[in-house]
Amino acid sequence: MAALLYKTKLCTRIHDIDAAGVVFYARYFYFAHNTYEDWLNSRQYTISRILDSGCILPIVHTEADYKAPIGLNENIEIKLFLTEKRKHSFTLEYQFYNTQDELKAVLQTVHVYLDANSQNKIALPAELFE
Repeated sequence: MAALLYKTKLCTRIHDIDAAGVVFYARYFYFAHNTYEDWLNSRQYTISRILDSGCILPIVHTEADYKAPIGLNENIEIKLFLTEKRKHSFTLEYQFYNTQDELKAVLQTVHVYLDANSQNKIALPAELFE
């Protein structure tokens, strides 16, 4: 079962919208990554802290399913879930809902914990998900 890690809300803006009048597909990843960083920051486990420790946490895989379009000035809630945790990696899922609780999109990102110098996999720190 996926564990809910964090929730946030946003309202789409004109710079998020493409020529068809809906959120540009790449903006979903922008929103997802902001949610990921906000979750880390809420736990005082910032990306700066990770980098200062000599580690990196790159995204090695992404995928998205767009269920229904999101338009201009639409209020959206993003729910962040931990769907898989392994020794060196984890998978996050981002679910996008409108104010009527309709699922608009689902994104996934897979992150791997690496030593910054050697690029070798290292074990995830226990405190990352405490």
